[in-house]
Amino acid sequence: MDPLSHAVIGRSVTVAINDDRFTSPGVGVAAVFGALVPDVDAAFIGSGWDIYLRAHEIGTHSIVGGVAIACLAAAVVRGFARRTRYLPLAIAAVLGAMSHIALDVVSGARVRIGWPLVDARVSVPLVAMGDPWIVLICAVGVIAMWLGRRKRRVARLVLTAAVALLSVKAVLLAQAARSAPVARVSISAFDARWGSFTEWSVFERTASAIRAWQIHSGGGKASMWLSRPIEPRSSAAAASHALDTVRNFERTHDFGFAVEESNATDVAVLWSDPRYCWPDPSATNGIACALWFGGEFDANGRAIMQEVKIGWWTQTRPAPR
Repeated sequence: MDPLSHAVIGRSVTVAINDDRFTSPGVGVAAVFGALVPDVDAAFIGSGWDIYLRAHEIGTHSIVGGVAIACLAAAVVRGFARRTRYLPLAIAAVLGAMSHIALDVVSGARVRIGWPLVDARVSVPLVAMGDPWIVLICAVGVIAMWLGRRKRRVARLVLTAAVALLSVKAVLLAQAARSAPVARVSISAFDARWGSFTEWSVFERTASAIRAWQIHSGGGKASMWLSRPIEPRSSAAAASHALDTVRNFERTHDFGFAVEESNATDVAVLWSDPRYCWPDPSATNGIACALWFGGEFDANGRAIMQEVKIGWWTQTRPAPR
């Protein structure tokens, strides 16, 4: 979810609680800081987007990691708010961090909240990341809290509106799931369409292909918008599984598929997930994706370079030896 929504929801949780400890200096800062600090794992982006994605679904986005980083954030705030005891700062920061994880989960993020004790991935895709309706609720809320005096009432209204929206979306998701063309599909196979109340994408993996469908809560026929083979049957595609970029990608994605791009001297094997993609007849493989993970191989099948493509930006690092 976007930083504004994280900050406003994190702060609203502490303001809404009728507890004098949460009126102490620095508590609001601790709540907002705690609501933002789980995304400190963005520091891994420079090392590789694949490394960041693998760290993002564990670490600070687990309950244990979220509590730990929130307590550290409270200690930082305590250095500036010396008249306030550490405990209320820590509680506020932990509440903010837990609201962050909860918002990410209902926004379709796939995180291992029980890590390191439980490895299962959790996702409840009620809204899309940066959903405009959640952003609107939070934007109105932050303005009202800034200008008004009844901050507790405003905070409770913000939380009530957010919960009401998510509850409606939960009912609509259940209705949409009944029209999915896939039997016994898990909830993690759904993605909410940005800005839509009634549309979701649903993903299917068969023995031979990855498919993506668009479904509606109002019923109607599902429309397939993507179908790709599992992977090319080639030595380069098989060798790509030894690359760190591909191994990290496979650890965090259930619907991966590969494409190959060849020239006179080498071949690139790139993996992506339909959640990052859209049909593009002008593309070499008929599909465009915002993220690709893989590497290049020479004519003898030896890995030359690992690479991650994020739009127009390409990250490279040496191939493992």
